[in-house]
Amino acid sequence: MSHSTAEARALEARAPAAAWSFSWPLALALLAFLFLWLEIIHQLGSEWSLNPQYAYGWTVPFLAAFLFYQCWSRRPAPTRPRFAGLTIPLTLVAGALLLPARLVAVANPDWRLLDWMMALAVVAISLGALHLAGGASTLRHFCFPVLFFLVAVPWPVQLEQVVVQNLMRADAAITIGILNFIGTLALQHGNVIELSTGQVGIDDACTGVRSLQATFMIALFLGEFYRMPLRRRLLLIVAGAALAFVCNIGRTFLLCEVAANSGIEAIHRWHDPAGFTILFICLFALWAMSLWLQPALPPARLAAVAPFRFRGIGWPLVLVVWLCLTEIAVAFWYAPRATETSNPWTVTWPTNETGYQSQPIPAAAQELLRYNEGGAATWRSADDRRCMMYAFHWLPGRTAALFVKNHRPDICLPASGLTMVQESGIHLVTINGVKLPIRSYRFDEHGRPLHIFYCYWDGRSSYVDDAAAAAEDWTARGRLHAARQGKRELGARMFELAVWGHENDGEARATLTQELEKIVHKG
Repeated sequence: MSHSTAEARALEARAPAAAWSFSWPLALALLAFLFLWLEIIHQLGSEWSLNPQYAYGWTVPFLAAFLFYQCWSRRPAPTRPRFAGLTIPLTLVAGALLLPARLVAVANPDWRLLDWMMALAVVAISLGALHLAGGASTLRHFCFPVLFFLVAVPWPVQLEQVVVQNLMRADAAITIGILNFIGTLALQHGNVIELSTGQVGIDDACTGVRSLQATFMIALFLGEFYRMPLRRRLLLIVAGAALAFVCNIGRTFLLCEVAANSGIEAIHRWHDPAGFTILFICLFALWAMSLWLQPALPPARLAAVAPFRFRGIGWPLVLVVWLCLTEIAVAFWYAPRATETSNPWTVTWPTNETGYQSQPIPAAAQELLRYNEGGAATWRSADDRRCMMYAFHWLPGRTAALFVKNHRPDICLPASGLTMVQESGIHLVTINGVKLPIRSYRFDEHGRPLHIFYCYWDGRSSYVDDAAAAAEDWTARGRLHAARQGKRELGARMFELAVWGHENDGEARATLTQELEKIVHKG
Protein backbone atom coordinates (compact mmCIF):
# COMPACT_ATOMS: atom_id res chain seq x y z
CA MET A 1 0.00 0.00 0.00
CA SER A 2 1.39 3.40 -0.98
CA HIS A 3 1.89 6.26 1.49
CA SER A 4 -0.71 8.45 -0.29
CA THR A 5 -3.35 5.70 -0.14
CA ALA A 6 -2.81 5.11 3.57
CA GLU A 7 -3.02 8.86 4.22
CA ALA A 8 -6.27 9.12 2.27
CA ARG A 9 -7.84 6.32 4.26
CA ALA A 10 -6.75 7.89 7.52
CA LEU A 11 -8.38 11.18 6.53
CA GLU A 12 -11.52 9.31 5.56
CA ALA A 13 -11.65 7.59 8.95
CA ARG A 14 -11.55 11.00 10.67
CA ALA A 15 -14.48 12.35 8.60
CA PRO A 16 -17.55 13.45 10.58
CA ALA A 17 -20.53 11.19 10.89
CA ALA A 18 -22.63 13.36 8.60
CA ALA A 19 -20.29 12.82 5.63
CA TRP A 20 -22.02 11.70 2.50
CA SER A 21 -20.69 9.90 -0.51
CA PHE A 22 -23.01 10.04 -3.52
CA SER A 23 -23.29 7.09 -5.88
CA TRP A 24 -25.82 5.93 -8.41
CA PRO A 25 -26.60 2.74 -6.44
CA LEU A 26 -27.37 4.92 -3.42
CA ALA A 27 -29.57 7.23 -5.51
CA LEU A 28 -31.49 4.24 -6.86
CA ALA A 29 -31.92 2.83 -3.35
CA LEU A 30 -33.29 6.17 -2.12
CA LEU A 31 -35.69 6.29 -5.06
CA ALA A 32 -36.87 2.75 -4.34
CA PHE A 33 -37.59 3.52 -0.68
CA LEU A 34 -39.24 6.81 -1.59
CA PHE A 35 -41.71 4.88 -3.78
CA LEU A 36 -42.11 2.24 -1.09
CA TRP A 37 -42.99 4.66 1.69
CA LEU A 38 -45.20 6.81 -0.54
CA GLU A 39 -47.16 3.64 -1.30
CA ILE A 40 -48.02 2.97 2.34
CA ILE A 41 -48.68 6.69 3.01
CA HIS A 42 -51.11 6.69 0.08
CA GLN A 43 -52.81 3.58 1.48
CA LEU A 44 -53.29 5.17 4.92
CA GLY A 45 -53.94 8.71 3.67
CA SER A 46 -57.69 8.21 3.23
CA GLU A 47 -58.10 7.11 6.84
CA TRP A 48 -55.98 10.01 8.06
CA SER A 49 -58.03 12.48 6.02
CA LEU A 50 -61.52 11.10 6.56
CA ASN A 51 -61.32 9.82 10.13
CA PRO A 52 -60.63 12.62 12.66
CA GLN A 53 -59.46 10.00 15.12
CA TYR A 54 -56.36 9.39 12.99
CA ALA A 55 -55.78 12.90 11.63
CA TYR A 56 -52.50 12.94 13.58
CA GLY A 57 -51.23 10.31 11.14
CA TRP A 58 -50.15 13.01 8.68
CA THR A 59 -47.53 14.21 11.16
CA VAL A 60 -46.04 10.77 11.79
CA PRO A 61 -44.03 10.44 8.51
CA PHE A 62 -42.37 13.81 9.17
CA LEU A 63 -41.61 12.96 12.80
CA ALA A 64 -40.23 9.57 11.77
CA ALA A 65 -38.04 11.24 9.12
CA PHE A 66 -36.76 13.69 11.75
CA LEU A 67 -35.89 10.87 14.14
CA PHE A 68 -34.12 9.05 11.29
CA TYR A 69 -32.12 12.18 10.52
CA GLN A 70 -31.27 12.54 14.21
CA CYS A 71 -30.01 8.96 14.26
CA TRP A 72 -28.10 9.51 11.02
CA SER A 73 -25.99 12.25 12.58
CA ARG A 74 -24.64 9.79 15.18
CA ARG A 75 -24.79 6.55 13.22
CA PRO A 76 -22.32 3.78 13.97
CA ALA A 77 -19.75 2.54 11.53
CA PRO A 78 -21.21 -0.06 9.17
CA THR A 79 -20.25 -3.68 9.66
CA ARG A 80 -20.64 -6.82 7.60
CA PRO A 81 -24.16 -8.24 8.19
CA ARG A 82 -24.48 -11.57 9.93
CA PHE A 83 -27.24 -14.01 9.00
CA ALA A 84 -27.70 -12.30 5.64
CA GLY A 85 -28.95 -15.65 4.36
CA LEU A 86 -31.97 -15.23 6.65
CA THR A 87 -32.50 -11.50 6.11
CA ILE A 88 -32.65 -11.72 2.31
CA PRO A 89 -35.49 -14.29 2.05
CA LEU A 90 -37.51 -12.54 4.78
CA THR A 91 -37.17 -9.26 2.92
CA LEU A 92 -38.20 -10.94 -0.34
CA VAL A 93 -41.29 -12.45 1.32
CA ALA A 94 -42.26 -9.03 2.69
CA GLY A 95 -41.89 -7.53 -0.78
CA ALA A 96 -43.94 -10.31 -2.35
CA LEU A 97 -46.82 -9.58 0.06
CA LEU A 98 -47.22 -6.10 -1.39
CA LEU A 99 -48.80 -7.39 -4.61
CA PRO A 100 -51.73 -9.34 -3.11
CA ALA A 101 -52.22 -6.66 -0.45
CA ARG A 102 -52.52 -3.92 -3.10
CA LEU A 103 -54.86 -6.04 -5.21
CA VAL A 104 -57.25 -6.63 -2.32
CA ALA A 105 -56.94 -3.07 -0.97
CA VAL A 106 -58.43 -1.51 -4.11
CA ALA A 107 -61.66 -3.42 -3.47
CA ASN A 108 -61.47 -2.95 0.31
CA PRO A 109 -59.85 0.41 1.10
CA ASP A 110 -61.20 0.30 4.67
CA TRP A 111 -59.84 -3.15 5.60
CA ARG A 112 -57.41 -2.41 8.39
CA LEU A 113 -55.88 -5.87 8.19
CA LEU A 114 -54.45 -4.81 4.81
CA ASP A 115 -53.17 -1.57 6.33
CA TRP A 116 -51.22 -3.57 8.87
CA MET A 117 -50.04 -6.10 6.29
CA MET A 118 -48.69 -3.40 4.00
CA ALA A 119 -47.19 -1.33 6.83
CA LEU A 120 -45.41 -4.35 8.32
CA ALA A 121 -44.15 -5.34 4.87
CA VAL A 122 -42.71 -1.85 4.27
CA VAL A 123 -41.12 -1.82 7.73
CA ALA A 124 -39.66 -5.32 7.21
CA ILE A 125 -38.17 -4.35 3.83
CA SER A 126 -36.65 -1.19 5.30
CA LEU A 127 -35.17 -2.96 8.31
CA GLY A 128 -33.84 -5.72 6.08
CA ALA A 129 -32.14 -3.16 3.84
CA LEU A 130 -30.56 -1.45 6.85
CA HIS A 131 -29.23 -4.78 8.10
CA LEU A 132 -27.76 -5.67 4.72
CA ALA A 133 -26.24 -2.20 4.31
CA GLY A 134 -24.69 -1.76 7.75
CA GLY A 135 -25.00 -4.89 9.84
CA ALA A 136 -26.59 -5.48 13.23
CA SER A 137 -25.34 -2.22 14.74
CA THR A 138 -26.94 -0.15 11.98
CA LEU A 139 -30.17 -2.13 12.29
CA ARG A 140 -30.39 -1.49 16.06
CA HIS A 141 -29.50 2.17 15.63
CA PHE A 142 -32.22 2.95 13.06
CA CYS A 143 -34.82 0.47 14.30
CA PHE A 144 -36.95 2.92 16.32
CA PRO A 145 -37.49 5.59 13.61
CA VAL A 146 -38.68 2.90 11.22
CA LEU A 147 -40.96 1.16 13.74
CA PHE A 148 -42.29 4.52 14.94
CA PHE A 149 -44.33 4.80 11.74
CA LEU A 150 -46.60 1.99 12.96
CA VAL A 151 -48.28 4.35 15.47
CA ALA A 152 -50.07 5.91 12.47
CA VAL A 153 -51.68 2.62 11.40
CA PRO A 154 -55.35 2.45 12.51
CA TRP A 155 -56.13 0.01 15.28
CA PRO A 156 -58.20 -3.08 14.51
CA VAL A 157 -61.86 -2.11 14.60
CA GLN A 158 -62.84 -4.50 17.42
CA LEU A 159 -60.03 -3.29 19.68
CA GLU A 160 -60.77 0.34 18.88
CA GLN A 161 -64.47 0.02 19.65
CA VAL A 162 -63.84 -1.72 22.97
CA VAL A 163 -61.27 0.84 24.13
CA VAL A 164 -63.16 3.95 22.97
CA GLN A 165 -66.58 2.84 24.25
CA ASN A 166 -65.22 1.80 27.65
CA LEU A 167 -63.28 5.06 28.00
CA MET A 168 -66.38 7.07 27.10
CA ARG A 169 -68.50 5.24 29.67
CA ALA A 170 -65.83 5.72 32.33
CA ASP A 171 -65.57 9.40 31.40
CA ALA A 172 -69.34 9.84 31.71
CA ALA A 173 -69.50 8.01 35.05
CA ILE A 174 -66.67 10.04 36.63
CA THR A 175 -68.03 13.34 35.28
CA ILE A 176 -71.50 12.57 36.66
CA GLY A 177 -69.99 11.81 40.05
CA ILE A 178 -68.23 15.18 40.07
CA LEU A 179 -71.35 17.03 38.89
CA ASN A 180 -73.55 15.45 41.53
CA PHE A 181 -70.95 16.13 44.22
CA ILE A 182 -71.00 19.88 43.50
CA GLY A 183 -74.79 19.97 43.33
CA THR A 184 -75.48 19.73 39.57
CA LEU A 185 -78.02 16.95 39.01
CA ALA A 186 -76.92 14.57 36.24
CA LEU A 187 -77.86 11.06 35.11
CA GLN A 188 -75.97 8.64 32.87
CA HIS A 189 -77.50 6.89 29.84
CA GLY A 190 -74.67 4.94 28.24
CA ASN A 191 -72.34 7.58 26.80
CA VAL A 192 -74.89 10.35 27.31
CA ILE A 193 -75.13 12.67 30.33
CA GLU A 194 -78.65 13.92 31.04
CA LEU A 195 -78.90 17.34 32.66
CA SER A 196 -81.90 19.44 33.61
CA THR A 197 -81.41 21.46 30.42
CA GLY A 198 -80.93 18.52 28.02
CA GLN A 199 -78.50 15.77 27.08
CA VAL A 200 -74.77 15.97 26.42
CA GLY A 201 -73.22 13.19 24.36
CA ILE A 202 -69.73 12.10 25.34
CA ASP A 203 -68.89 11.19 21.74
CA ASP A 204 -69.59 14.82 20.73
CA ALA A 205 -68.67 16.79 23.86
CA CYS A 206 -65.60 14.69 24.56
CA THR A 207 -64.13 13.61 21.24
CA GLY A 208 -60.79 14.15 22.97
CA VAL A 209 -61.02 10.57 24.24
CA ARG A 210 -59.75 9.77 20.77
CA SER A 211 -56.64 11.85 21.48
CA LEU A 212 -55.34 8.91 23.50
CA GLN A 213 -53.67 7.53 20.37
CA ALA A 214 -52.15 10.89 19.48
CA THR A 215 -50.83 11.25 23.04
CA PHE A 216 -49.31 7.77 22.79
CA MET A 217 -47.56 8.83 19.56
CA ILE A 218 -46.19 12.03 21.13
CA ALA A 219 -44.94 10.15 24.21
CA LEU A 220 -43.04 7.70 22.00
CA PHE A 221 -41.54 10.57 19.99
CA LEU A 222 -40.39 12.50 23.06
CA GLY A 223 -38.90 9.39 24.60
CA GLU A 224 -36.74 8.83 21.52
CA PHE A 225 -35.98 12.50 20.99
CA TYR A 226 -34.58 12.81 24.51
CA ARG A 227 -33.00 9.33 24.28
CA MET A 228 -34.60 8.05 27.46
CA PRO A 229 -33.98 4.58 28.87
CA LEU A 230 -36.79 2.06 28.53
CA ARG A 231 -38.26 2.51 32.03
CA ARG A 232 -38.60 6.26 31.62
CA ARG A 233 -40.20 5.84 28.21
CA LEU A 234 -42.78 3.47 29.66
CA LEU A 235 -43.45 5.91 32.50
CA LEU A 236 -43.93 8.74 29.97
CA ILE A 237 -46.41 6.63 27.95
CA VAL A 238 -48.45 5.77 31.06
CA ALA A 239 -48.37 9.39 32.19
CA GLY A 240 -49.52 10.52 28.74
CA ALA A 241 -52.48 8.16 28.78
CA ALA A 242 -53.46 9.34 32.26
CA LEU A 243 -53.11 12.99 31.22
CA ALA A 244 -55.31 12.47 28.14
CA PHE A 245 -58.03 10.81 30.21
CA VAL A 246 -57.95 13.39 33.03
CA CYS A 247 -57.98 16.27 30.54
CA ASN A 248 -60.99 14.78 28.79
CA ILE A 249 -62.83 14.50 32.08
CA GLY A 250 -62.06 18.17 32.65
CA ARG A 251 -63.35 19.06 29.20
CA THR A 252 -66.56 17.06 29.66
CA PHE A 253 -67.13 18.60 33.09
CA LEU A 254 -66.64 22.12 31.71
CA LEU A 255 -69.09 21.59 28.84
CA CYS A 256 -71.66 19.99 31.14
CA GLU A 257 -71.45 22.94 33.52
CA VAL A 258 -71.91 25.33 30.60
CA ALA A 259 -74.92 23.31 29.40
CA ALA A 260 -76.42 23.18 32.91
CA ASN A 261 -76.06 26.93 33.47
CA SER A 262 -76.55 28.39 29.97
CA GLY A 263 -78.44 25.70 28.05
CA ILE A 264 -77.41 22.98 25.61
CA GLU A 265 -77.03 25.50 22.78
CA ALA A 266 -74.13 27.16 24.63
CA ILE A 267 -72.01 24.03 24.12
CA HIS A 268 -71.39 25.00 20.49
CA ARG A 269 -69.71 28.25 21.56
CA TRP A 270 -67.46 26.46 24.03
CA HIS A 271 -66.84 23.20 22.16
CA ASP A 272 -63.76 24.15 20.13
CA PRO A 273 -62.14 26.58 22.63
CA ALA A 274 -62.46 23.98 25.39
CA GLY A 275 -61.05 21.28 23.15
CA PHE A 276 -58.00 23.27 22.07
CA THR A 277 -57.34 24.48 25.62
CA ILE A 278 -57.42 20.98 27.05
CA LEU A 279 -55.26 19.70 24.17
CA PHE A 280 -52.57 22.31 24.78
CA ILE A 281 -52.62 21.66 28.52
CA CYS A 282 -52.17 17.93 27.89
CA LEU A 283 -49.33 18.41 25.39
CA PHE A 284 -47.42 20.97 27.46
CA ALA A 285 -47.79 18.84 30.60
CA LEU A 286 -46.45 15.82 28.69
CA TRP A 287 -43.55 17.88 27.34
CA ALA A 288 -42.73 19.19 30.82
CA MET A 289 -42.71 15.63 32.14
CA SER A 290 -40.41 14.55 29.33
CA LEU A 291 -37.98 17.34 30.26
CA TRP A 292 -38.07 16.16 33.86
CA LEU A 293 -37.44 12.56 32.81
CA GLN A 294 -34.73 13.50 30.32
CA PRO A 295 -31.50 11.72 31.30
CA ALA A 296 -28.26 13.61 31.75
CA LEU A 297 -26.26 12.71 28.64
CA PRO A 298 -22.46 13.00 28.47
CA PRO A 299 -21.04 15.79 26.28
CA ALA A 300 -21.38 14.90 22.61
CA ARG A 301 -18.19 13.86 20.88
CA LEU A 302 -17.55 13.91 17.16
CA ALA A 303 -17.72 10.36 15.94
CA ALA A 304 -15.04 9.21 13.57
CA VAL A 305 -16.71 6.89 11.12
CA ALA A 306 -16.33 6.35 7.43
CA PRO A 307 -18.70 8.13 5.06
CA PHE A 308 -21.74 6.11 4.16
CA ARG A 309 -21.26 4.36 0.87
CA PHE A 310 -23.84 2.16 -0.74
CA ARG A 311 -22.54 -0.57 -2.98
CA GLY A 312 -24.58 -2.81 -5.22
CA ILE A 313 -27.39 -1.89 -7.54
CA GLY A 314 -29.13 -5.27 -7.63
CA TRP A 315 -31.81 -5.29 -4.95
CA PRO A 316 -32.78 -1.58 -5.24
CA LEU A 317 -33.37 -2.15 -8.94
CA VAL A 318 -35.41 -5.27 -8.16
CA LEU A 319 -37.49 -3.30 -5.65
CA VAL A 320 -38.20 -0.48 -8.12
CA VAL A 321 -39.18 -2.94 -10.85
CA TRP A 322 -41.38 -4.93 -8.45
CA LEU A 323 -43.23 -1.83 -7.25
CA CYS A 324 -43.88 -0.77 -10.85
CA LEU A 325 -45.08 -4.26 -11.79
CA THR A 326 -47.37 -4.26 -8.75
CA GLU A 327 -49.09 -1.06 -9.83
CA ILE A 328 -49.37 -2.29 -13.42
CA ALA A 329 -50.92 -5.55 -12.22
CA VAL A 330 -53.43 -3.69 -10.02
CA ALA A 331 -54.43 -1.39 -12.89
CA PHE A 332 -54.77 -4.35 -15.28
CA TRP A 333 -56.84 -6.40 -12.81
CA TYR A 334 -59.42 -3.69 -12.18
CA ALA A 335 -59.34 -2.04 -15.61
CA PRO A 336 -62.31 -3.99 -17.12
CA ARG A 337 -64.61 -2.54 -14.46
CA ALA A 338 -62.95 0.83 -13.98
CA THR A 339 -65.68 2.70 -15.92
CA GLU A 340 -68.65 0.82 -14.48
CA THR A 341 -70.74 2.82 -12.07
CA SER A 342 -74.15 2.15 -10.63
CA ASN A 343 -76.95 4.20 -9.23
CA PRO A 344 -79.87 1.73 -9.24
CA TRP A 345 -82.01 3.69 -6.79
CA THR A 346 -82.39 7.16 -5.35
CA VAL A 347 -83.92 8.73 -2.24
CA THR A 348 -86.73 11.26 -2.59
CA TRP A 349 -87.43 13.20 0.59
CA PRO A 350 -91.18 13.14 1.51
CA THR A 351 -91.55 16.90 1.69
CA ASN A 352 -95.36 16.72 1.27
CA GLU A 353 -95.90 14.56 4.35
CA THR A 354 -97.61 15.95 7.44
CA GLY A 355 -95.24 17.82 9.72
CA TYR A 356 -92.24 17.38 7.40
CA GLN A 357 -89.21 19.20 8.74
CA SER A 358 -85.57 18.86 7.74
CA GLN A 359 -83.10 18.37 10.56
CA PRO A 360 -79.53 19.72 10.71
CA ILE A 361 -76.67 17.23 10.76
CA PRO A 362 -74.29 17.97 13.67
CA ALA A 363 -70.92 19.31 12.58
CA ALA A 364 -69.16 16.44 14.34
CA ALA A 365 -71.18 13.91 12.32
CA GLN A 366 -70.43 15.73 9.05
CA GLU A 367 -66.73 15.73 9.85
CA LEU A 368 -66.84 12.02 10.64
CA LEU A 369 -68.90 10.79 7.69
CA ARG A 370 -67.71 13.19 4.95
CA TYR A 371 -70.63 12.29 2.71
CA ASN A 372 -71.21 13.89 -0.70
CA GLU A 373 -74.99 14.12 -0.37
CA GLY A 374 -77.21 13.61 2.64
CA GLY A 375 -79.52 14.94 5.26
CA ALA A 376 -82.11 14.17 7.92
CA ALA A 377 -85.82 14.88 8.33
CA THR A 378 -88.84 14.13 10.52
CA TRP A 379 -92.55 13.83 9.64
CA ARG A 380 -95.79 12.09 10.65
CA SER A 381 -96.87 8.87 8.97
CA ALA A 382 -100.41 8.14 7.70
CA ASP A 383 -101.26 6.54 11.07
CA ASP A 384 -99.87 9.62 12.86
CA ARG A 385 -96.62 8.02 14.01
CA ARG A 386 -93.46 10.06 14.29
CA CYS A 387 -90.93 9.11 11.60
CA MET A 388 -87.32 10.16 11.18
CA MET A 389 -84.80 9.35 8.45
CA TYR A 390 -81.10 9.82 7.83
CA ALA A 391 -79.85 9.27 4.27
CA PHE A 392 -76.32 9.67 2.88
CA HIS A 393 -74.57 9.09 -0.43
CA TRP A 394 -70.84 8.71 -1.01
CA LEU A 395 -69.24 8.88 -4.44
CA PRO A 396 -66.51 6.39 -5.46
CA GLY A 397 -63.32 6.71 -3.49
CA ARG A 398 -64.97 8.09 -0.36
CA THR A 399 -63.84 5.44 2.10
CA ALA A 400 -65.72 7.20 4.89
CA ALA A 401 -68.79 5.39 3.55
CA LEU A 402 -67.20 2.13 4.62
CA PHE A 403 -66.35 3.56 8.02
CA VAL A 404 -70.08 4.04 8.69
CA LYS A 405 -70.51 0.31 9.20
CA ASN A 406 -69.03 0.83 12.67
CA HIS A 407 -71.89 3.21 13.47
CA ARG A 408 -74.94 1.06 12.83
CA PRO A 409 -77.93 1.42 15.19
CA ASP A 410 -76.94 -1.69 17.17
CA ILE A 411 -73.58 -0.04 17.97
CA CYS A 412 -74.45 3.62 18.48
CA LEU A 413 -77.93 3.64 20.03
CA PRO A 414 -77.08 1.42 23.03
CA ALA A 415 -74.20 3.81 23.71
CA SER A 416 -76.74 6.65 23.91
CA GLY A 417 -78.81 4.87 26.57
CA LEU A 418 -81.32 2.87 24.47
CA THR A 419 -81.83 -0.86 24.97
CA MET A 420 -81.85 -3.10 21.91
CA VAL A 421 -84.69 -5.62 22.18
CA GLN A 422 -84.46 -7.37 18.84
CA GLU A 423 -82.42 -7.47 15.61
CA SER A 424 -83.70 -9.36 12.57
CA GLY A 425 -80.48 -9.50 10.57
CA ILE A 426 -80.31 -8.75 6.84
CA HIS A 427 -83.34 -9.41 4.61
CA LEU A 428 -83.90 -8.39 1.00
CA VAL A 429 -86.95 -6.15 0.89
CA THR A 430 -88.39 -5.19 -2.52
CA ILE A 431 -89.39 -1.51 -2.67
CA ASN A 432 -90.71 -0.18 -6.00
CA GLY A 433 -88.83 -2.92 -7.84
CA VAL A 434 -85.57 -2.34 -5.94
CA LYS A 435 -84.20 -5.10 -3.73
CA LEU A 436 -82.71 -3.52 -0.63
CA PRO A 437 -80.64 -5.33 2.03
CA ILE A 438 -82.34 -4.13 5.21
CA ARG A 439 -81.69 -4.76 8.87
CA SER A 440 -84.64 -4.38 11.25
CA TYR A 441 -84.21 -3.32 14.87
CA ARG A 442 -86.44 -2.78 17.87
CA PHE A 443 -85.24 -0.61 20.74
CA ASP A 444 -86.69 0.41 24.08
CA GLU A 445 -86.33 4.19 24.52
CA HIS A 446 -87.06 4.62 28.23
CA GLY A 447 -90.26 2.59 27.98
CA ARG A 448 -91.23 3.76 24.48
CA PRO A 449 -90.82 1.33 21.50
CA LEU A 450 -88.64 2.42 18.58
CA HIS A 451 -88.39 0.45 15.30
CA ILE A 452 -85.65 1.08 12.74
CA PHE A 453 -84.97 0.00 9.16
CA TYR A 454 -81.27 0.30 8.30
CA CYS A 455 -79.82 -0.16 4.80
CA TYR A 456 -76.20 0.02 3.67
CA TRP A 457 -75.83 -0.36 -0.10
CA ASP A 458 -72.42 -1.05 -1.59
CA GLY A 459 -72.31 0.42 -5.11
CA ARG A 460 -70.74 -2.70 -6.58
CA SER A 461 -73.65 -4.85 -5.42
CA SER A 462 -75.51 -4.05 -8.64
CA TYR A 463 -73.13 -6.12 -10.73
CA VAL A 464 -75.18 -9.19 -9.95
CA ASP A 465 -78.80 -9.66 -8.96
CA ASP A 466 -77.93 -11.83 -6.02
CA ALA A 467 -79.12 -11.65 -2.44
CA ALA A 468 -75.71 -12.60 -1.09
CA ALA A 469 -74.03 -9.88 -3.15
CA ALA A 470 -76.47 -7.26 -1.93
CA ALA A 471 -75.85 -8.11 1.72
CA GLU A 472 -73.11 -6.58 3.83
CA ASP A 473 -70.38 -9.17 3.52
CA TRP A 474 -67.45 -7.65 5.40
CA THR A 475 -66.01 -11.02 6.30
CA ALA A 476 -62.58 -11.94 4.98
CA ARG A 477 -64.24 -14.31 2.54
CA GLY A 478 -66.54 -11.60 1.19
CA ARG A 479 -63.75 -9.06 0.85
CA LEU A 480 -61.50 -11.52 -0.99
CA HIS A 481 -64.41 -12.49 -3.25
CA ALA A 482 -64.91 -8.83 -4.26
CA ALA A 483 -61.20 -8.49 -5.08
CA ARG A 484 -61.17 -11.77 -7.00
CA GLN A 485 -64.02 -10.52 -9.18
CA GLY A 486 -62.26 -7.22 -9.81
CA LYS A 487 -64.89 -5.11 -8.04
CA ARG A 488 -63.26 -1.89 -6.96
CA GLU A 489 -64.89 0.37 -4.39
CA LEU A 490 -67.66 2.37 -6.14
CA GLY A 491 -69.16 4.48 -3.40
CA ALA A 492 -72.17 3.68 -1.24
CA ARG A 493 -75.60 4.71 0.03
CA MET A 494 -77.04 4.45 3.50
CA PHE A 495 -80.38 5.27 5.06
CA GLU A 496 -81.86 4.79 8.50
CA LEU A 497 -85.63 5.08 8.85
CA ALA A 498 -87.17 5.10 12.35
CA VAL A 499 -90.76 5.06 13.60
CA TRP A 500 -91.97 5.52 17.19
CA GLY A 501 -94.96 4.14 19.07
CA HIS A 502 -95.75 0.73 17.56
CA GLU A 503 -96.09 -2.02 20.15
CA ASN A 504 -96.66 -4.66 17.44
CA ASP A 505 -93.58 -5.46 15.35
CA GLY A 506 -95.64 -6.42 12.30
CA GLU A 507 -97.49 -3.10 12.29
CA ALA A 508 -94.21 -1.23 12.66
CA ARG A 509 -92.68 -3.05 9.68
CA ALA A 510 -95.81 -2.32 7.62
CA THR A 511 -95.53 1.40 8.44
CA LEU A 512 -91.83 1.46 7.63
CA THR A 513 -92.43 -0.33 4.31
CA GLN A 514 -95.19 2.12 3.37
CA GLU A 515 -92.92 5.06 4.12
CA LEU A 516 -90.08 3.56 2.09
CA GLU A 517 -92.36 3.21 -0.93
CA LYS A 518 -92.71 7.00 -0.89
CA ILE A 519 -88.96 7.51 -0.55
CA VAL A 520 -87.03 4.90 -2.58
CA HIS A 521 -87.31 4.88 -6.38
CA LYS A 522 -85.40 3.30 -9.25
CA GLY A 523 -82.69 5.17 -11.10
